[in-house]
Amino acid sequence: MKQQGSFVLDAVGPYDFGLSFSFYRRSKFESIDRFGDNCFVRPLLLGDIPVVVSIEACPGARSKKVMVRWRSPKRIGDPDGLALLVRRMLCLDVDLRAFYRHDLDPVMKKLTRTYPGFRPILTPNIFEAAAWAIIGQQVTLHFAYMLKGRLVEKVNRSFKIDGESFRLFPSAEDIAGLDHDTLRGMQLSTRKAEYLLGFSRSVAAGEFDLGGLLSLDYDTAVGKLLAVRGIGPWSANYILMRGAGHMDAYPIGDSGINRAVKELYRLKKKPDVKRLNTIGDNWRPYRSLACFYLWKSL
Repeated sequence: MKQQGSFVLDAVGPYDFGLSFSFYRRSKFESIDRFGDNCFVRPLLLGDIPVVVSIEACPGARSKKVMVRWRSPKRIGDPDGLALLVRRMLCLDVDLRAFYRHDLDPVMKKLTRTYPGFRPILTPNIFEAAAWAIIGQQVTLHFAYMLKGRLVEKVNRSFKIDGESFRLFPSAEDIAGLDHDTLRGMQLSTRKAEYLLGFSRSVAAGEFDLGGLLSLDYDTAVGKLLAVRGIGPWSANYILMRGAGHMDAYPIGDSGINRAVKELYRLKKKPDVKRLNTIGDNWRPYRSLACFYLWKSL
């Protein structure tokens, strides 16, 4: 039985949905989200029930609230659980005031004044961020989105509501059921196909507990991820940032962060790891937020 509803969510501290939205919708090659002028539509799973959420800012120049409208081909049974999921996706419980009051360097202070209320938007589940991190290793963003689109199309985990079709990002079980040749046919490299299959099968078998990352401190969580074949420092930190919502991850080696640091800190050459660590130490324990603000500046 179909069910639908709506609710309003309020952010803790300053929030500008428009800034977050404009950053989130940057790629025209996105294969799952659908974008309007100042809203986006996302199909996701609440447990094992498919739900489509439409998110937009509530009216008012200073509004910190978002309107969430949702539809499902089944009864979801737990609207409060859906609200909690969307709150986590939008980072509404992150109090940016603590970040803004922190003893940041002048460059980062200026970015917080330039983009007040900007918050990252996370993936609905950690596995999606992890799969995306593996797919996006050492390729252009454009090509990574193409690979993601091919994977979504191949698995075709779709559902219909009101005659409209939506596709979900594949689960670990979905990808675990594929074979190496199928992934290679999508133009994943040999190694990348091995890494994605190996990780997906580990998660599907319950050998790797992604949900457990939420309760771990940064060093322990990174160490757990680095122990997985095919996940290096950049991928581990990206997974913690975009999937787990960890506030102090730092994907050193990211080309966008390197470029932003070089430009904003007026360096003569691309910063090395030592320089990046020195600069990043000023942002602790909010390095993830600092990185999102650097990406936003590009």
